[in-house]
Amino acid sequence: MSDQLEFLPKRAKPARKEAALAEVDPVAQVRIDAPLPHLDRIFDYAIPEKLNDQVVAGVRVRVRFAGRLLGGVVVGRIATSEAKTLRPIERVLSAEPVLNDETTALITAVAQRFAGTFSDVFRSAVPPRHARGEAAPSSRAPMNAELTDEDWAAWDRYTHGRALLERASQGRLTDVRGVWGSAPAQPWTADVVALVHAVLSQDTGSVLVVVPDAWDVRQLAKVTEDLTSTRALLSAELGPERRYREFCSVLRGETRLVIGTRNAVFAPVKDLQLIIVWDDADDACWEPQAPYWNVRDVAALRSHNESCALLIGGPSRSVETQSWIDSGWATALEPDRAWLRAHAPVIRALETEDLARDPAAASARIPHTAWAVAKEGLRTGPVLIQVPRKGYLPLLSCQQCRESAMCSCGGPLALKSRQGVPQCMWCGALVGNWTCTNCHSNEFRASATGVERTAEEFGRAFPGTPIIWSSGESIHREVDSTPALVVATPGAEPIAVDGYAAIVLLDARTQLMRTGLRAGEEAVRRWFAAALLARPKAHIVITADHALTAVQALVRWDAGWFATRELADRKATGLPPDSRAAVIKGEINDLVAVIAEVETALNVRILGPTDGQAIILVDRKDGAALAAQLHAITASRSAKAALGAVHVYLDPRDIR
Repeated sequence: MSDQLEFLPKRAKPARKEAALAEVDPVAQVRIDAPLPHLDRIFDYAIPEKLNDQVVAGVRVRVRFAGRLLGGVVVGRIATSEAKTLRPIERVLSAEPVLNDETTALITAVAQRFAGTFSDVFRSAVPPRHARGEAAPSSRAPMNAELTDEDWAAWDRYTHGRALLERASQGRLTDVRGVWGSAPAQPWTADVVALVHAVLSQDTGSVLVVVPDAWDVRQLAKVTEDLTSTRALLSAELGPERRYREFCSVLRGETRLVIGTRNAVFAPVKDLQLIIVWDDADDACWEPQAPYWNVRDVAALRSHNESCALLIGGPSRSVETQSWIDSGWATALEPDRAWLRAHAPVIRALETEDLARDPAAASARIPHTAWAVAKEGLRTGPVLIQVPRKGYLPLLSCQQCRESAMCSCGGPLALKSRQGVPQCMWCGALVGNWTCTNCHSNEFRASATGVERTAEEFGRAFPGTPIIWSSGESIHREVDSTPALVVATPGAEPIAVDGYAAIVLLDARTQLMRTGLRAGEEAVRRWFAAALLARPKAHIVITADHALTAVQALVRWDAGWFATRELADRKATGLPPDSRAAVIKGEINDLVAVIAEVETALNVRILGPTDGQAIILVDRKDGAALAAQLHAITASRSAKAALGAVHVYLDPRDIR
């Protein structure tokens, strides 16, 4: 039978009809949507004649790669390709070019700086397409604004503030780089609005404002309602359709003011003159997905690439922006000392006389001074109690030996209510019959106290006083001026309509005792952020020793002084931002292999590896070379299935 089959004529495959190609620049340069580092390059595809008018730089397309249809974006067109054969573009997903030259250059620069891939950064820069959002008509039109007396008054409170506003109103911001810490007794939104009005008072120029979260976007939206017809909001809170519609309005040049969260730093703003970043040290300003970029550095890259001004503001000052000031790249804009003497809150820390009056003050969680200030503040308005931890008793330990109380799975135990049963924070198991593995005691003590337990304690001390607690998923955004105790975690503090009559900053010592490179810096940022909510000359108590550097910064209202000292300590130890750091995570054998490759190419300092991670430190001048080397190593490893993955975090928010 098999012999007979050989005589049957073989069917010839029909010849594939080649589609006609575009006559001019028939090759499209495409970045495919693939996170693998070894595919992070430009691929050439043929442009069919029927798609000639649609294939322009910036449009999304579908292409065939390794037998699969993938998304991609066109970044250019050329006449010829070095490839022998080219596959054609399958189709154009939308005629809307979602990338312009400036955004493409910025995405490329960010990917290079943080050792990432173009496609990873592209997903942050350009929201997913939404057909209805793209097709929706827009009623926006660019418009001018008026610079008011209130705007001038806002910046008269700062050194060099009036000069800055004058330059903004005259369109002379090209070489301006500034760092400002918000003045007390006025909302930070007033500073931002004044700058927006100054730029938009001219016939040309746009402003981009990037803030940590959706609540900040809503605050700015409220105070810029007069600019609604020329304003776009970019936040995930808006939902896919409206978010993409807002993005398209920016892309089409219909707006002059863009306000958004982290990803808005890439917004394709036309004629950009000023980038404002508020609270650059907030952890929401760090992208949690690879390549883990942060808003401050991306804004600095964009400011350099597009020759626009950059202003970084916050409750306090980050060490990185202090290094910009020290290098001369940026100018400090600080609250005027006369204004501070007249309006800054009166801040008290624990001193010798407190210990004489209250011997337990050094160890008490809520010393006598704090109770007294809260009681006095309640006579005239609301009092804020800031507590660094959420929950009831978020950490438990043994009453006898002080060992941490742990579940059998190894997770820490916590108590969620007064009558509750201890629960594991890892596996969720209820542990009713716990025994200490060290001393066999079965009695607990609180290692940390949360916002709910604190509210309970103050409620007992001030019966009949309204208690409001704000934390986690139960956040109050605003309270009126009637007397009440407001107990909140950092970042969840409500805004009091007329400001808080008094503020108590609890557990300040424990915040400074946390591990991590930024423990002191983060504590100072939290304290200043709370203090900004106080009325002029309101009393604030911080439950830590007056002599501590971080506490002194708050008492003096001088965040720049603290940032300068922190920067000096970092320089003495060769830690960021004096150097550039890369944290690499993976299996120990993979880490050792990567370190060996890096050491052959660069002069580096290695910390570790330990606990599945290692830290690589280089001089700042070698930062670009380190990023390129790590990208090349990860690309080589991703192409070989036998090699384990190594995750790279360049310039991470913290080093632990």
